[in-house]
Amino acid sequence: MNVDPSSEEEPSINSRTPLMSIGLAVFAVLMVPVILFSMGPDGPAKVGDVVFVTDRHRVRVMTSDGDEVGPNPETCVLEPRVQLVVQKMGIPSVGSMIAEPVATERAGRPFCFPGRPIVVYAHQVTLRPDLWGGLRDTFSHLFSGR
Repeated sequence: MNVDPSSEEEPSINSRTPLMSIGLAVFAVLMVPVILFSMGPDGPAKVGDVVFVTDRHRVRVMTSDGDEVGPNPETCVLEPRVQLVVQKMGIPSVGSMIAEPVATERAGRPFCFPGRPIVVYAHQVTLRPDLWGGLRDTFSHLFSGR
């Protein structure tokens, strides 16, 4: 039985191997900065910095003249990963700062309104966004069909 090897068309498994290797290499190259960014040190916030809320927090709202409201201050709720612009630094030992929300996903009571000054503390904010929480939320919205 004489079979001509050029007449047979066999799908080559070896032709897919380089594509898989290239795909994995590209994925690794793209993920290294993400991992380094999420594990990098977090420095102190300064006036004009954009900071991100770490978790859901109830914060005090400032009046228009920059003072806290009386003995029962008005409060609002910040959602995780909301962006805030630091307007003024408070007492360093307490770690407080006055910031304004840039954009919020939810509007209205009890959530904070954009552009209205609030008092936040250093343990409530970070200079880096929560990358893994954002990815988790994106994938959950994608797969839930909302």
